[in-house]
Amino acid sequence: MRLFRILFKFLVGGLALLGLAGFGKALWQLLPQLIRAPSQILAFLGGGAVFLLFWFVYLAHREGFWSTLEHELTHALFAVLFFKKIRSLSASRQRGGTITIEGGNVVIALSPYFFPLGALLLLLIKPLVQPQYQLYLNMLLGFFYFFHLVHLFREFHPGQPDIQISGRLFSLVFVAFMNLFFLGIILSTLTDRGSNTVAFLKSGAVHTFQYLRTIYTHLPTLAAPNR
Repeated sequence: MRLFRILFKFLVGGLALLGLAGFGKALWQLLPQLIRAPSQILAFLGGGAVFLLFWFVYLAHREGFWSTLEHELTHALFAVLFFKKIRSLSASRQRGGTITIEGGNVVIALSPYFFPLGALLLLLIKPLVQPQYQLYLNMLLGFFYFFHLVHLFREFHPGQPDIQISGRLFSLVFVAFMNLFFLGIILSTLTDRGSNTVAFLKSGAVHTFQYLRTIYTHLPTLAAPNR
């Protein structure tokens, strides 16, 4: 079982590393679409700026409960997605949060560091919102995405039990890829309600596969002894 976990993490970590390059290129290719709709990206960044101001002025010293609750709820969501039984969940400003899950895996453990829960919940209703209100929804997306970013930078460090259990190097690579992946999905929705997201996902997958194929093609050459 231990060997299986090591091989699994090696495989997933390697794919995440390739995904950083592949989906990073897809995100770069998405930028022209955003530039052609400056009002939407400015609304997103404006919502983020509002959150940063709100955080510095008020939340930095009072927000413990909400960040803890979001952290534990994200663990719980991924536990449900992996068909794990949740024994208990608690969150408080003074005592922090705890969740007891029957079983678990590295994805559940790392989920709060890569899954922007509030922003992605908003994406579920985005297709239902009329075009004239998309600007305001993009502001809310920015607000909640920057909520995720602030807590990512505050909580993602080697001392976190989730990081220690999952492995520091694996956690860094996997969390970096997943954050880039979800950032691309969110940004791709700013200028429309679906087609850019499909294009981003397809482009990222194609680029990642191309990098994988290039490595596979050159692997025999690299493994061959020097003559």
